[in-house]
Amino acid sequence: MKLAIISGTTAPGGGPRHIYSLLENIDRNQWDVAVCTRKDGSYWDKFVALGITPYDLVLRRISISTFFQLLKILREEKPDLIHTHGKGPGLYGRLIGRLLGIPVIHTFHGFQYRFLPILNRIFYLFVENFLTLLTRHHIFVGHGEKGKAGALKFLNDSNSSVINNGIDLDSIENLAPATEAFAALGLRDSEEVKIFATLSRLSPEKGLMTLLEGFFEARKIVPAIRLILIGDCPDEHEKYIKTIEQFIEFNGLNEWVKILGPREDALELLKCVDFYISPSQSEGLPYNLLEALGVRKPVIATDIPGNNDIIRKSVEGILVPSNSAKSLAHGILNMLELGAAERQAMEQNGIARLRDQFSLERMTEKTFALYKKVLEESNAG
Repeated sequence: MKLAIISGTTAPGGGPRHIYSLLENIDRNQWDVAVCTRKDGSYWDKFVALGITPYDLVLRRISISTFFQLLKILREEKPDLIHTHGKGPGLYGRLIGRLLGIPVIHTFHGFQYRFLPILNRIFYLFVENFLTLLTRHHIFVGHGEKGKAGALKFLNDSNSSVINNGIDLDSIENLAPATEAFAALGLRDSEEVKIFATLSRLSPEKGLMTLLEGFFEARKIVPAIRLILIGDCPDEHEKYIKTIEQFIEFNGLNEWVKILGPREDALELLKCVDFYISPSQSEGLPYNLLEALGVRKPVIATDIPGNNDIIRKSVEGILVPSNSAKSLAHGILNMLELGAAERQAMEQNGIARLRDQFSLERMTEKTFALYKKVLEESNAG
């Protein structure tokens, strides 16, 4: 059997990470795989290392030439099944799948339309409702995302499933803390210091400016706190990143806030901090929160779909309202007030939740079982 995976980017993020997990674990004796995506990030080389050289296509923009390029590729590859990921790839892949008579599974990596201007929102929902009719099955990476998709009138329980993102907890637990690299940052200059970290690309929807404002307010009450930002700094968000840097400079936070950019040792560094914090305004089902639980850190997270699919209030962490610096400041202070036993309980609850609901094995097995089910139904007519 042949599978075609169509995605918009290989830059670090949840979508490429999800696809890599599928490719790494799929039975290559049963499946031949073709990948169509853009050569714009580190996951391209990771796919190649798995023995899969993708087709390089720009699929996040609407283009007639791209449509025909992808059509030509899929005609030549003759896949039995297409799995699309994200908006642009989902548009191209589902149209071409119908044209060629190939069943399509589509994964939403964040069903985000509510922040669009009203006319854009109406158009987006119109297109997605139409594409739903061309799609054999839809995957949501979290229950919160499926809840937001109630605006899709042709979506139902028979043509959609929730398959949570999952991580390999054992491999995370086997990582050694990056003790030397962490010490070189010079942040823990006394025993009283507590260090918060977030792992996120620097883009507006991740709420990092709100986090900095909340951190600044919390430091007025508890000065012995520090913050680390780890993640990609995309060129398209250069202006936003400049605003972040200016805020840090203007408020004299240079010694207390470190922007590290993308790091191969990100999880090893997270093992050295005290707490994880996610200020995001919009998520699918974030790998960074799963990883934070995996490295046994108590979590402060905004109470939004995706985050609250993982973190339960006062069980694995603290949930706070989104887009509120004051709420994030309160979350930081409330976490610092917890006793060691309460924090340890959060860490243990997080590990138990990962094993029960968010394991890599669970994610891949459910996805591959769905592949076979869709093919069987398609072949049966």
